Amino acid sequence: MATRLLLHIGTQKSGTTYLQRVLERLAIRLRDQGVLYPIRLVGKKEIYNHEPASYGLLGRDHYPWVPQVRVDAERPAWDVLVKKVREWPGTAIVSGEAISVVRRTGAEQIVSSLDVADTQVIITARDLGRVIPSSWQQHVRNGRSSKMSAYIQTLANKRRGDLDADEALWESDPDLTFWRAYAIGSLVKRWQSVVGPDRVTVVTVPGREAGPDALWLRFREGLGLNEVLPANPPKVDLLTANVGLTEAEVLLLAAFNKAVEGKQYDPKEVRAVRMRMINEALTTRAHRGKSVALPSERFELVHSWAEQDVEALLHSDARVVGDIAELLPSAQAVETGGPDLDDLERAAGQALALLSGLASDTKNS
Repeated sequence: MATRLLLHIGTQKSGTTYLQRVLERLAIRLRDQGVLYPIRLVGKKEIYNHEPASYGLLGRDHYPWVPQVRVDAERPAWDVLVKKVREWPGTAIVSGEAISVVRRTGAEQIVSSLDVADTQVIITARDLGRVIPSSWQQHVRNGRSSKMSAYIQTLANKRRGDLDADEALWESDPDLTFWRAYAIGSLVKRWQSVVGPDRVTVVTVPGREAGPDALWLRFREGLGLNEVLPANPPKVDLLTANVGLTEAEVLLLAAFNKAVEGKQYDPKEVRAVRMRMINEALTTRAHRGKSVALPSERFELVHSWAEQDVEALLHSDARVVGDIAELLPSAQAVETGGPDLDDLERAAGQALALLSGLASDTKNS
């Protein structure tokens, strides 16, 4: 049985895909040093994270967006993951970014199922000023067309300021995944109640000015594996990590989503076209424009949420790797001036060129 379990639960939008891809690249080397990072569960295909396997344990009660057929398909994967962890004689690492959204009963199920006495929980956390634009962007990637201001208002409707009352609401409703994950103080408290107050570590995500390897170095320290993990991580292809959309790109994609709403198109074909727009027309451009940022008129509201979360974190016994002040949004990171019309024009041109090519291919087939 594993002597120690390092359970990385996310959060999403905190560099998790990058960190998991690095661990995947290092998996064989780690085994030779007594550390297990499972990259093959069922079949021959290698995996880089364990979130999908956890669907098989927790199902739609904790992952309401996952179809039941996927839940059923992942049950064998979770069983294999548990077997590998239990049979490993040293340290095991399990990482799944959306595990942060599960309610307390789900946290208890995961810890009980893996059944390692020394379970340490590691949380990678990014400030709400960067999380919210990134989350809205993902919202649009998934086919929604709402503006960021409307998206933020939806979040505000589920956070009224009384943290105890808000936590009770978030715990009771399976669909309130955003605040269960991103109210960091509450997330820490939930997992401390399962594994113990001194077994939760928060790793803050540094700003871009810190350099490309800064997050990895903090994560390495948070895991307590400085002697095992290299200071210089292997390079990860950007195509295997999540590449964010720029302001012009996400606005264009939202307009596309709005245009196809209510039309009698095959949803699978619409999703396929959307993904091709992202991967072939938008994110491959050399000059893509400015990043998505928090609207300036919403800065004070979002900052007040972050202050409340940091205060709760300060009153916990959680270990923090990095600067806790990095969890407060920066006033310099807000959106000013609206979208650049030249950026929007260039993005639209690339998207239209792709759509023209797709239409031509369909006509000739």
